[in-house]
Amino acid sequence: MFKNFWKGIFILTLNVSIIFYLISYKKIQNNKNDEYDLVIPSNILDIQNFLNHEKFYEKYLGYKNIILIVPSNCNICNELNFNETSISFIKEDKLVPKEKIIKYLWEMRAIKSNRVGWYEQQFIKMAYSRICKKKYYLVWDADTIPIKPIEMFQGIKPLFDMKSEHHIPYFNIMEKLIPGLNFINESYISEHMIIKTELMKILLKDIEKNHKIPGKLFWEKILMCIDNKDIHKSGFSEYEFYGTFIDNKYPNLYNHRKWCSIRNAVFFYNNSENLNEKDIKWLSQDFHALSFERWKKFKFKKENLKFIKDSKIQKIYRPKNFFENYKEIFLKYKK
Repeated sequence: MFKNFWKGIFILTLNVSIIFYLISYKKIQNNKNDEYDLVIPSNILDIQNFLNHEKFYEKYLGYKNIILIVPSNCNICNELNFNETSISFIKEDKLVPKEKIIKYLWEMRAIKSNRVGWYEQQFIKMAYSRICKKKYYLVWDADTIPIKPIEMFQGIKPLFDMKSEHHIPYFNIMEKLIPGLNFINESYISEHMIIKTELMKILLKDIEKNHKIPGKLFWEKILMCIDNKDIHKSGFSEYEFYGTFIDNKYPNLYNHRKWCSIRNAVFFYNNSENLNEKDIKWLSQDFHALSFERWKKFKFKKENLKFIKDSKIQKIYRPKNFFENYKEIFLKYKK
């Protein structure tokens, strides 16, 4: 009798354990594979380059749909061959109108900044949370391509991809907008970010609730807080702000991962069309992504392309070592 009793208890316990495990496993899988859209603010040049970049997104990222945020006067989308139903377009004036930013800066700060477009694309990434229907969305800079498979979740937790940067104006403005945030020595700026929709909405509301700062909308208050000496440069970072806010208010919600990317890819490759499978295999040993930033100091040179594609160079040097010492390496092999 007692033997059958304990046997029954054992079977019941085992069944309960199995059921609990299956429920937990399903929950983990559902969270890990939570569908998210890839959101890319894009100017005219970005839209033209998108056709070349899309294959990298499709191969290495796990998004459901692509949302391109395009200029309000943009008609080029109709001219390009976008046949996929997974790609859709939103005009930027539905989120943050550039004309209003220009007007607000002039009327409230008497400033005409050549960085309006740069600030606008950051505000767009934040404002998208107010129309997003999914639990998460992935914002991605249009000039950046992934070069290896990238999971945005580790188990049930989303991932912050961390780099080393510390631009003081970014932290000065955070302190004005939401006082009391603690800052870390790492940077959340990695040319992309997986954002929890509801928490970005809370961040925007918290900014708008700060009645000490003039303005009604979050972006108006941000513009009011940027110092005059910084507003023509880099006075604000949406990535730095969201990451700092989350790790302060919701600690342990995200896991951190070290992120390695190349920002001056244009200096060597000019564009993604010059990359082949051999190049990707070599670069992905040390890097997650390449950014083709069109700065004057990153001006493309054909001799660099030939040099970096040399099989002997790729055999001798790991990519990280090459990029850290390319000037010395270039001079050595030029002799």
